[in-house]
Amino acid sequence: MKKITVIGGGPGNEAYILPAARQKAAACDRIAGDRRILESFGISAEDERVHVMDRIMETMAWIGAQDSETHIGILVSGDPMLYSLYRMVVRTFPAAEVDIVPGISSVQAFAARLGESMEDARLVSGHGRNLSEKALAEAAAHCPKLFILCDKERTPAWIAGTLVNSGLKDVRMAAGSFLTYPEEKILSGKPEAFLDKTFGALSLALVKNDRAVESSGFSLLEDQQFSRNKTPMTREEVRWIILGKLRLSESSVLWDIGAGTGSVSVEAALRCRAGKVIAVERNPQALAVLRENSARLAPDNMEIVEGNALEVIDGLAVPTHVFIGGAGGVLKGILKKICGLGPGIRILISCVTLETLTMACELCRENRGLKTPEVMTVRIEHSRPLGSYHVMEGAHPVTLVVTETTMKQEKDCDREVKIDDK
Repeated sequence: MKKITVIGGGPGNEAYILPAARQKAAACDRIAGDRRILESFGISAEDERVHVMDRIMETMAWIGAQDSETHIGILVSGDPMLYSLYRMVVRTFPAAEVDIVPGISSVQAFAARLGESMEDARLVSGHGRNLSEKALAEAAAHCPKLFILCDKERTPAWIAGTLVNSGLKDVRMAAGSFLTYPEEKILSGKPEAFLDKTFGALSLALVKNDRAVESSGFSLLEDQQFSRNKTPMTREEVRWIILGKLRLSESSVLWDIGAGTGSVSVEAALRCRAGKVIAVERNPQALAVLRENSARLAPDNMEIVEGNALEVIDGLAVPTHVFIGGAGGVLKGILKKICGLGPGIRILISCVTLETLTMACELCRENRGLKTPEVMTVRIEHSRPLGSYHVMEGAHPVTLVVTETTMKQEKDCDREVKIDDK
């Protein structure tokens, strides 16, 4: 069994590294970390026991290649439990013994500098996530205290511009960068004061809104709210079950392959305000109504990609979830590509025909990169009048196949399945 210790290195300055973190790092047989954090721990990047981190999946592969008796330490900045590598490690190596040494996060350091408590705050991240202007504005409107992790694009100036353009120019704002370093910079004021200010790439911001109103949440959409043509649409009751089985979070990234009218995409986008939904569709008739429903009902975190799924999904944002409503005869290839993106991606395949169901179950069973699927059939019946009585009338049943990618991605099923998947 692999033994992995994820070690928090604090917000930057070596004085903020906990003694327990240094002790654990010294006890590990092999160490992974980027050059900056290795230097702060006093570890040379040239040391033979060191792996210099660059791309995350390469680091995961390096860890996987180590002997099971090797104690591996992973140095991360801030706190491993907060927008860090911990979740990736446990998803990739579910059988490993994972130990954690917490660290002081940049958010903690920033809150401490400002004298702000955190128990009544909300945290969102634009660092490596698709934080849209609309999602930020909604969060700021509904949260009395909002901390934001910034990146090169979603800077304090971008946040300030979003607040001003959304009518939130009277909130109070603070921003900081290079926390705990000699060049630390922290400013406070109204959003307009930040429009022309420049901060470091990995900065933080705080928005305080004394007039925040509690969010009413979201409501599920009914079929009649969507524009329709002759494109098939996942009916509302089935759609709501699909959303529940997908287990989306606010920051999920969903691929909707064979999006059709976009009914699933739109509802998912409303749930994933800090994430992203990518609707893939190739049929021109479906694309017309998909674009109309997206423009009218979806927030701006929904993207439409036109084309055959196998040809267009390369290069898209890596998903946390995938819904396959129509694979256009290439289900096997789609599943193979998804498995190559890493473990922990939740997949739901909607099957109307017996042929598609058979194919989906066989591919999940034979593909070593997928967990044993959960399979359920949904049949919805509605009443209709029959003279002075009423009878129940059912639509075609829909079978849902739910699975998840695993760490075993090296081999796709080899036997060709010759079923025409519609």
